[in-house]
Amino acid sequence: MPNRVTPLLNYLYTRFREVFGTPSTTLDLDSQWTLRPGLDRRAPAIFLLVNGSYEKPAVWLFDPYDGGDHVWRTAVQVQDDVDRIIKFVQARVAAAAESWSANDRPKESDGGTGNPAFQENA
Repeated sequence: MPNRVTPLLNYLYTRFREVFGTPSTTLDLDSQWTLRPGLDRRAPAIFLLVNGSYEKPAVWLFDPYDGGDHVWRTAVQVQDDVDRIIKFVQARVAAAAESWSANDRPKESDGGTGNPAFQENA
């Protein structure tokens, strides 16, 4: 990590790595995690992005399971914000796992597409 990292950004990255593992990609002070709800690799991913700006780090969550605009963002101003954000992200991933239910998963009977229009005639 570059030597110009603030103590707050360093704390944020330390905690995120403890909870979410190694980032999927990193560029300078920015990092991105690809979070899957459960073990099914076909499940759409939630993307967690940290914009490591010098003044205030920003956290972005791109969540295709969210019924709203699918994007949540916040600035990190103090260390207490980090654990609040972690809890929020964990809750979103857990909700996504519930959303990726048996009805959403591709099924053998429809050729694995998840679309009943593709069901094979038996």
